[in-house]
Amino acid sequence: MTGVGTIIFLGPVFFTLLQITLDRGLKAGFSVAIGILSSDILIVFLFYFGARELFQDDEIQFWLAAIGGIVLLVLGLKYIWIPAVSTEIKLKASSLKTAGAFVNGFLVNFVNPFVFLVWISIITYAEGKFDTQQEVGVYISAALLGILATDSIKVLLAHRLKALLNPILLKRLFTLIGIVLIGFSIRLFVYVAMQSIS
Repeated sequence: MTGVGTIIFLGPVFFTLLQITLDRGLKAGFSVAIGILSSDILIVFLFYFGARELFQDDEIQFWLAAIGGIVLLVLGLKYIWIPAVSTEIKLKASSLKTAGAFVNGFLVNFVNPFVFLVWISIITYAEGKFDTQQEVGVYISAALLGILATDSIKVLLAHRLKALLNPILLKRLFTLIGIVLIGFSIRLFVYVAMQSIS
């Protein structure tokens, strides 16, 4: 379950990070990374304050998956319809929308129920492996820093990739990212449907 959850966790987050970095620049890309980290920190705090059992509840997971599917579907359609980037002026103007980039990163991560399952697995593993809460805290902090470092590297690599792409290729890449995100949304909707049946 943890392995599957990690794959799904990386999917929509990675493609959102890539698209926003290519479209809006480094500043917006790092804002997405901070949004992802912020949602992970919130999830960890919720678990530590006794919400672990709540988020293991089937009904909570159902609504998270439903909301997550809608968010990914909207983002996917938006990325498909986004106009081709043609000028540096447009890129600089869009790079100012860092608050929206932060919200995108936060929501794509937070509304994915599989992210919660991944963190439940990580925290349960840490609590079983280490004897003190201090050691568990260090382990969780290291995991959070690792996520931030990995996402930052993705932002830097995506920014380098942008220099190799002309507006037509960039538009095609955005369309592909949109299709992938819609695919992830469908996966969440299938999960919702299966939960309804069961």
